[in-house]
Amino acid sequence: MATLQEIAKELGLSVSTISRAVNKKGPVKESTYKQVMDAVARYNYIPDNTARSLKTGKTKTIGVIIPDVTEIFFTNVLSGIEEELSKSGYNMLLCLSGEDKNKEASYLNYFSQNHADGIILATVAEDSAPLLNALDSGKGIVCIDNLPNTDAAFDSVINDNIYASELAVNYLVKLGHKKIAVILGKQTETTGADRLFGYRKAMMRLNIDADEKLIKIGDFKEKSGYDAMREILSKNPDVTAVYAASSKMTYGAIKAIVGSGKSIPDDISVVGFDVHDLTGLLRPGITTVRQQEDGIGRIACELLIDNINNQEKHIYRKILLQPELIIRESCSYII
Repeated sequence: MATLQEIAKELGLSVSTISRAVNKKGPVKESTYKQVMDAVARYNYIPDNTARSLKTGKTKTIGVIIPDVTEIFFTNVLSGIEEELSKSGYNMLLCLSGEDKNKEASYLNYFSQNHADGIILATVAEDSAPLLNALDSGKGIVCIDNLPNTDAAFDSVINDNIYASELAVNYLVKLGHKKIAVILGKQTETTGADRLFGYRKAMMRLNIDADEKLIKIGDFKEKSGYDAMREILSKNPDVTAVYAASSKMTYGAIKAIVGSGKSIPDDISVVGFDVHDLTGLLRPGITTVRQQEDGIGRIACELLIDNINNQEKHIYRKILLQPELIIRESCSYII
């Protein structure tokens, strides 16, 4: 791969002329422009933005750190991020932590060293020190999905997870259910803890005792949903409904119900979380709580870019988005 100086020497042109052509800034004859572009293609030249970023202090790049790109939730969040960034002239550099706190810390450190103008983070770490170090570096940071365990000021855009569980429980109780099991994610993460709080809050408000034997903690993954549902069914023959508080745990719970020989919704009613079925092939269709996924991505970008452009006057904001309940065929009335 050649440098600008090497291309200029070969073509007998000045470096400034080559630079104007490559960056499309300043007057360049059409014939000269074509000559330069042919050489750029031949040498596979990639413009070096390092000098420009050092001069302006901006990379026009946003670092995004998420745990799992196979989650449809994160796929749709990324779609919202990309849409907003492209409108604003920013590029996205995506890193997957794989739910590894050390990887997350390494990516935060990398982006803090002037490799990005700001960071969008879905944290999995209980230790907030790497995040605090990134904040101390002056980087704008917006947290999504799970919130870090710190009192430090940061922007965030999350789903109202308490209200999400209230939606699920209220709907099932409206159908006559009282023996409602719940399968939740890690309680060390705000997404898991808030969804449990919402379940308890709704049951209490409706004067229904929350049976501790019907409350199971998983890890947001399919196997934990499957194992939890099998245990619920084996020890609680009177259970009539389950609320599984993540998409993958919902699929695991459904697998356990079907594997036990029970029918949805005749034997067990199911409310899931972020269950997508674009094909319409799932039968029965699964009633689900749904987050504003692309909205989370778009609003996170808006907050972050505002932070970058107005660092001295920036006011930190915590945006709570309302989920919705999408009613399909997986729940039935208790007669």
